Amino acid sequence: MSYYDNDFYNEPSEFEQQVDELKESLSNAVKDEFKAEMERLRKENAELQVVKQDFKKIQQDYKAKEQELERERSVVRQEIRRERLSSLMKDFEVILYTPNSNRKSGPKCDKCDNSRKIPYKTPLGKSVTEDCDCNNNITYFEIKEHVCSSFSSSDGEFRAWYKPYDSTEDYFTYDSSDLAKFIYSGEKFEDLKEHHWRIYFRTKEECQAYCDWLTEKEANKLKER
Repeated sequence: MSYYDNDFYNEPSEFEQQVDELKESLSNAVKDEFKAEMERLRKENAELQVVKQDFKKIQQDYKAKEQELERERSVVRQEIRRERLSSLMKDFEVILYTPNSNRKSGPKCDKCDNSRKIPYKTPLGKSVTEDCDCNNNITYFEIKEHVCSSFSSSDGEFRAWYKPYDSTEDYFTYDSSDLAKFIYSGEKFEDLKEHHWRIYFRTKEECQAYCDWLTEKEANKLKER
């Protein structure tokens, strides 16, 4: 072999071969470690995706349950309000009736003219007339319908205001609303004096009976004169 043979110088030494093998071994080791790490991260990411989906489902289930509970609470609150309102309104009626006084003329007497007027002269000689006692001399009572116009509830007490209503004309009268403090519940008519003008009846029949009773009382007063 010639000392100047290029193959002698170009042929890798045993040390260089070991270095190359070490490099390749390290490179393969790094690649394997990288692949293993990538596989681990892929699996971990897949598991995290499952956890993420499960967490979203848990959140959705929680929100749905929370909404369901709120609906149930709302239903319970409404039922409690309805029961309380029903208890407060157990005696409530939309329409009530009261006796209303009116006047009419009885039989005509022989002291007045056809218009039930009595003519006379004033001290100054002026001719004037005035109503005869037989004109509009009879007081009678008739039913007056009242419709609830407003109501309120405070301190566990229910209050309702009623306003006269003309059912024939289908409109409220111009009278102010009145608080229904006393509603008839079977008392004797003789015991209703203090409630005479503020008593309300639930039925027309009860109110009519009271109107007839009051009318008879007024007729007896007229006879006693």
